[in-house]
Amino acid sequence: MNTPLLVLVGVSGAGKTSVGRLLADTLGVDFLEADDIVENTLGAPIAELVIRNAPGLAEARRNAALRVLTSPGAVVTLGASQIEDEQTLRALHDAKAQGTRVVELSVEISELARRQGLNAPRSLALGAPRAQLAMMMKTLRARYLDVADSSVQTGGREPRQIAESIVRECRLTGDS
Repeated sequence: MNTPLLVLVGVSGAGKTSVGRLLADTLGVDFLEADDIVENTLGAPIAELVIRNAPGLAEARRNAALRVLTSPGAVVTLGASQIEDEQTLRALHDAKAQGTRVVELSVEISELARRQGLNAPRSLALGAPRAQLAMMMKTLRARYLDVADSSVQTGGREPRQIAESIVRECRLTGDS
């Protein structure tokens, strides 16, 4: 297999990094994050790169996604919106055709707002970040569900519980 064992998708804050690391450790495989590759390539945190619409960001994100989607046997994560890139989406479908499992990590807006600190009082000048996040989540969720083999709710659960659930559901141990 020239593709990952497992791809985790979901919005920022859903738990992809925490769960992905645990899964990779449990399964004894590599763990790769497309966003980490982008950060290393462009020399800044992904949030900063997105906010300032850094030159070359779209290309760096596509290249990082294509790299992780051709990482044999690894557990990998894609950035929240990388699935909106058509070339990345085709590569994800190609990986699935070769046996890669795709799992969406889902989280309710209330839990995500708590994790991201969006429950704090804000100036009206800042707009409505929670409402904007809810709209983005709805759009992305439709794309995730279109490609995911399964969806796992992460709210109210510890990363280890989520990882164990994915291992069982995807039959990643024993006779896998």
